[in-house]
Amino acid sequence: MTIVPKRLGVKFSLKQQPTLQPEDILPIFQRWIQDHSIDGMLIDVIDYKHVPDGPGIVLIADEFDLAYDLSDGEIGLYYVRKRELPDTLKEALRLVISRALAAARALEAEAPGDIEFYYRSAKISFLDRIHYRNEPEIFEAIRSIMTETLGGIFGINVEVARQYDDPRAVFALRCTAESANFDIEALIARLDASLQSA
Repeated sequence: MTIVPKRLGVKFSLKQQPTLQPEDILPIFQRWIQDHSIDGMLIDVIDYKHVPDGPGIVLIADEFDLAYDLSDGEIGLYYVRKRELPDTLKEALRLVISRALAAARALEAEAPGDIEFYYRSAKISFLDRIHYRNEPEIFEAIRSIMTETLGGIFGINVEVARQYDDPRAVFALRCTAESANFDIEALIARLDASLQSA
């Protein structure tokens, strides 16, 4: 299966609990809108931190949503591309991972040493219940292309597993680089080069 989902998301979780609180993220995202700090048509910021295990603080853009996400018991940055995805799953993954990385690095720069993301692992969500039901058969159909594509993106072997067993949950994969010699700068350079040549 290589269908591009209607929406595709990537979440990088924090390495540790930061001293910065979710409410501290809201003015950062608001300033990003004013300063055009990340690519895209940035529109508004919505505060969902009152929702248990929810999306936290969400930056709404025309092409994507970006959440300082509090779900799954893991604080992280969750980038969801909702428009203008490439025509192939491989290119869509490259684009979404690249944009998620850029946003995560920008947020790290706002609080150096406090906000640090664990880039060796990511949750990839296929937000399209018509084509991607959360079932073992769907996972088996996509496992090999995900392993191959993510291995090429990360530059090392990547383990791919289902995030949720509950069929009512969104179809999401936990993808983890297997080597301790993971290099975030090399990953960014590979993504930049592949997107420029696309």
